[in-house]
Amino acid sequence: MIKTSALCLLIFMTFVNITEALKVFRNGKVISREQIPKMEGLRDLFRAGNNDLVYIEGSRTYDTLRYGDSDGQLPFNVTFTDRLANNWKIVINSQSDDVTLVIPTGTQMFWFGGDASRTRTGSDAQTSWAQVQFTYQPGSWLNAAGVRISFTGYKEANAGEWTVDTNRWNNILDLAQKGVEITGAVMEQVAQGAAIYASGGAAGEK
Repeated sequence: MIKTSALCLLIFMTFVNITEALKVFRNGKVISREQIPKMEGLRDLFRAGNNDLVYIEGSRTYDTLRYGDSDGQLPFNVTFTDRLANNWKIVINSQSDDVTLVIPTGTQMFWFGGDASRTRTGSDAQTSWAQVQFTYQPGSWLNAAGVRISFTGYKEANAGEWTVDTNRWNNILDLAQKGVEITGAVMEQVAQGAAIYASGGAAGEK
């Protein structure tokens, strides 16, 4: 009976390990997928500042990181640094994992974690933001399994107008790390807080 229970526990623990949830890290700390800033929320923030983000025609590209060195066995780690110096790590733990991020970027991004030393994604010279999707990519006879990266570039509609700078972006991500759901309303509060500070007042002052 004891041996049977131990075997059942071992099988259960193996199953739990295999189905461990996808993880997203920002500067070494976990952000739950539900708290990651979404494109629509970011656009709401820009619109509040009389600006917007516009899709750059033809900017959508696809790259795949292959993990042959680990025989294509999960988990797969992808690391990268955005334009405002935040360090990100995506951990793909199952074949069904799928996550989309919005990040500040420029004309190129470098992804690390696959067999190659790094994988480069190039984009239009106007690119300032990108929506990036990470999904599991099955292997084949010729290629090991890996992570597929879908990259879509965006530019600011009104160059020189209100924008999301380093402080505003870090404020948004700090809220996310604390478990705050990043909605359009939260984005607007961040914008108002930045405006108050710029005028010499205290955040939240009326």
